[in-house]
Order: sequence, then C-alpha cells, then structure tokens
Amino acid sequence: MSAGLGISAEIDGRSVPRNEVLEWEARRAAVVCKKLGVDSPPGDVAAQRTALVKRKLELGHEALERMLARQLALSARSSGLLTALSGSRRKLCVVELTGTGGSAEAMPGFYQAAMESGDEAALLAASPDHYLLREASDGVQQVIETTGGSPLASRIFLDPDDSGTVLTDADPEFPVQWVAIGRASASGKQAGALRHQFRDEPGGFRARLTIEFPAAVPSRLVRAHKWHLACEFSNWIEAANGVG
Repeated sequence: MSAGLGISAEIDGRSVPRNEVLEWEARRAAVVCKKLGVDSPPGDVAAQRTALVKRKLELGHEALERMLARQLALSARSSGLLTALSGSRRKLCVVELTGTGGSAEAMPGFYQAAMESGDEAALLAASPDHYLLREASDGVQQVIETTGGSPLASRIFLDPDDSGTVLTDADPEFPVQWVAIGRASASGKQAGALRHQFRDEPGGFRARLTIEFPAAVPSRLVRAHKWHLACEFSNWIEAANGVG
C-alpha cells in the first residue's frame, strides 16, 4: 500500500525501510486496540488504522480524556519537573524522511487544512498513539498522544505564533518550514519546540523532522520518539499525496 512514494527514514544513522516503520506501527496499534477495547483487532496495519480511528471517534473527546485522566495528570507533573530541571537546555530528536515520488512540501498544508476543518480522522490515522488533535479559535493546537517509548499519554499545546525560543536553525535549502512552541498547559512554561522542514526534489522529496525536548528527558524516550515521528509523518505525507 506504500510503494508509491518509496519512503524511507534515517533513524540514528541507519536507513530504515518503510516496512520496518509499518511493523512498528502495527505493534503500537495492537497495544492501543487492547487499551481501547477494540474486539478482534485486524492484523493488517491499514485495517488497524481504520478500526482505531473508528473507536476513538465513537468514544469522543470526553470519554478519551476520562480514560486517560490519570496518565495526563502524571505526565503533566513529570513535564513540569523535567522542564524545570532542564532550564533552556534541549535534547534534539531528529529524523529524516526521503521519498522517490510525490511531494513533502504539501504535507504541512494538508495537516493545517485538517486541523482547521476539524477532520479528526485524517489526524488520528497517522499514528495509533494519537488520541486528540484539534485547533482552538485562537489557532493554538491541542494534542493528546503517547510520545515514543513513554508509558503515559501527555497533553501538549502547540502555538505557531508563540514568542518562545526554537534552537534549531532553519535550513535555507528547505523552503517549507513548520515551527511551533510546545507547552504542557496553554499558559504554562515552554516545554519544548519543533521545527519540521520540507523540500521537494527532482523525482522525490526530503523532510527533516526535529523535536526539541527538555534536556532532562531520558535519552531512551527521545530515541523511541524517532519511530513515532517516522510513523506519523510517513502516513501524513502519503495521505497528502492521495496514497493509502
């Protein structure tokens, strides 16, 4: 289902083929299917996506937040402690995606259009670990997800117009930039940032994805989150190009 764009990921200096990322997604999907009570989850990853999106939409925001309330409270306290311990220091989580067809530059527009229109299915489908992605009237985006290898779901507020600091410089060779500041609460301290960069090339594309975590976040969680990034952005790039 994914051969059309020939996407591969560079994770920790290794070229990871699309099928390995899909295998990671399938393992995470099995965990989340069990958590959400999806009966007899399918073995095919595309069918798993469909089943999980259906279940999350059936449950709705309030039920999902009640189900995750304890995890969200614990992760909020953990985020506050890690942010305080880190100060202005960051730990980078970087993944590069390349493809042999289609456009990566179209992906941020696809995501923003889904946010603005409330197309939750398109946002949830990119990763089994997505639970809520929505945009408020002021443009601040709220995301509830399980990041990388964390045992807890967390809530993050992303604001593209925030005056916080992004340490990663823009690469002028990437014409499309997606930059935002992350906070654990709408008015809380800056807990991180992102700079995702996209470039279409003759016969393909490249995307450089960067999350800036507080420096005190354990390195193993940062490494695990690289697979989360590879999963969600490969899926979103495919969706933006009508693949899948």
